[in-house]
Amino acid sequence: MIVALRRFASRWPGPFAGSLVVTVCLLAGCDGAAPPRPEADERPLRVALHAEPTSLDPHLQSESVANSLLSNLYEGLTSFDGEMGLRPALAERWESPDDLTWILRIRRGATFHDGRPVTAADVVASLERARDHPASRVSAFLVAVDSWRAVDRSTVELRTLRPYPILLNKLALILIVPAGSPNPIVDPVGTGPYRLATRGAGRLELEPYARHWAGPPPHVRVDFTFEPDSARRAAGLLGGDFDLVTEVGPEERARVAASEVAELRERDTLTVNYLQLPGDVPPFSDPRVREALDLAIDRRQLVAQMVGGVGSPAGQMVGPNVFGYVPGLVATERDLPRARQLLAEAGYPNGVDLDLDLRAGRSLEPLVRQLAEAGFRVHLQIRRWSELYPLLQSGAPLFYFGGWSCTSGDASDLFDGKVHTRSPRSGYGSQQGRVLSTPLLDRLIEIAGSASDMGERRRLLEQAARELAARRLLLPLFVARTEYGVRRSLRFEPRLDGHVRAAEIRWRTP
Repeated sequence: MIVALRRFASRWPGPFAGSLVVTVCLLAGCDGAAPPRPEADERPLRVALHAEPTSLDPHLQSESVANSLLSNLYEGLTSFDGEMGLRPALAERWESPDDLTWILRIRRGATFHDGRPVTAADVVASLERARDHPASRVSAFLVAVDSWRAVDRSTVELRTLRPYPILLNKLALILIVPAGSPNPIVDPVGTGPYRLATRGAGRLELEPYARHWAGPPPHVRVDFTFEPDSARRAAGLLGGDFDLVTEVGPEERARVAASEVAELRERDTLTVNYLQLPGDVPPFSDPRVREALDLAIDRRQLVAQMVGGVGSPAGQMVGPNVFGYVPGLVATERDLPRARQLLAEAGYPNGVDLDLDLRAGRSLEPLVRQLAEAGFRVHLQIRRWSELYPLLQSGAPLFYFGGWSCTSGDASDLFDGKVHTRSPRSGYGSQQGRVLSTPLLDRLIEIAGSASDMGERRRLLEQAARELAARRLLLPLFVARTEYGVRRSLRFEPRLDGHVRAAEIRWRTP
């Protein structure tokens, strides 16, 4: 029998209420059985992603493109379905005999791509690597875990520092690698339904792993192409080179929608688009400059001009689909006269020049125009994602436009990983490049992580969100719905976490 969060579910007010118990039992069947998969289709699945992954090492990065790609190659102990409902993965069942102990049973028949069975030793080694590797970007997901041990070859026991009802959500984000994996991992050896076949400039080819515990996946081959130019992705889709493309731009939307061979698929996301300000270097170290930037932005106009109206203004770094979202924390209204006044008071009556970093493939001209009206002369520094991501993680003082996702569906992803002061021993701050926190914020984050009452935990997360917003080091701009271009012959349901998982995609029956 699975016992998962029964003591906590009734107090959980967020979107995971009930799913952590009921959905798990229904999907698992409590016997490890997997639904049958169809035989592989002879047509390859061709996917164009909007950026290239920064790494194929699941523990040394935590960014959306790599996470999407690696979800085809690796698995965690748990996983999420497309609606962020929790389900078993490499752990086929678990028990929680007391508030601090979790016992997880490894799925029978689960093997790595080299044929080795998955054992408790591999799980323990993966958890240790994820928390203790000096370059880990996922250690913040384990801040509440005190210890782990292999009980026997197929059983792992985890002990938490405090009652931590969202542990199973966090474990979905720690992907399991073989014990003794190299540092860094360059050639992935995972347990997922696909394994790496070949790689080339700007592309990866995956092949099915026939011994996957859920049966062979449905595609004989999956080709991932990394193309930052939205127009080229759309042209490839309409011209027959791609079957699925991510991030269809506003300029290409009408062409795709009018096509006889392709269509648009739209989905809510967990991502907030934002500006990051390096608050410890001029001119951003002056709070008047940060406030002026905030007041210079018309977020409703950005939604209309940058994403074609498919989104909403954001007043916080947590999206509305995430536990910890604050309904009353709304987007700042534009006040151009006040922005100009603040900039002059800060010593810049004639305006100021700023370099804004962003990844290739994004267009920020509407934002640049808005900021110019307030006196901010913005010069775009466009970089490939594989170049920009390491700079961000190194702590370089960048003025940066990007997106942030709480990938476990909980606001603690933001606060533990990006906001809390970096602490390699505890795992806090593993995704933070710049100093964003204060002693008060650190304390709020830690207390929220210790709260077993979900109402109190929500209150603390909301207090932390308001404190973070007041500092204006992260300026949320908007939450956009993600749009995909999909060939009409393909059955594809977009996921809330934005992952493109080939095993969930099917060709339509002729």
